[in-house]
Amino acid sequence: RTVYSFVSRRKLDGTLSLFDFPNPNSLAEQRIQTATPLQQLFFLNSEFVQARAKALAARLASAAPNDAGRIRAAYRLLYQRDALPEEVKLGTAYLASAGQESWIRFAQALLSANELVFVN
Repeated sequence: RTVYSFVSRRKLDGTLSLFDFPNPNSLAEQRIQTATPLQQLFFLNSEFVQARAKALAARLASAAPNDAGRIRAAYRLLYQRDALPEEVKLGTAYLASAGQESWIRFAQALLSANELVFVN
């Protein structure tokens, strides 16, 4: 995954700096990889991620007639793989106990997972 954008050398974007964005004023032969609490807090508190989670939950609402089917659809859509039986079981248990807006929070958790954020 690659994002192309204008980069100001004087004022670096705060969001990009959370995710190890290299300093455009210097050369580096390799990027340093880190995982910090600030990165996860971004996914928990970002209005952008929350809006994407709402859109994903709305999209999944019509993907299948039940929660298990929607969970499988979410994994195929986001991770390009089938959900493991344990993942479906954990997801349905969470959705049964989470109450109102459970799908939005579940979608936000899926969008925040390392499997989606980092390319292996």
